[in-house]
Amino acid sequence: MAVQVVKEKVPVIVLTTSYRLEGDMHVVPGGRLIDEINRERGFIPLTNATLFDPVSGQPVDTLDFIAVNKALVLMVAPVETPAS
Repeated sequence: MAVQVVKEKVPVIVLTTSYRLEGDMHVVPGGRLIDEINRERGFIPLTNATLFDPVSGQPVDTLDFIAVNKALVLMVAPVETPAS
């Protein structure tokens, strides 16, 4: 039987050497993005991701899941949600 870990979605922007992505990273409740990024693995998983052309800014593709190679990541930033 698999153990399921509860995680919360954090909307992020990821800038790579080739693309800009917007999607959800998953962190433990109350966790920090930096802790998830610093985990010992070569990829950052994103769900509900949109891949944008870096020059035109137009969406190129929408993906349910993508694993981004950390060696190609230039920046990860949380998307600020407007206060209600």
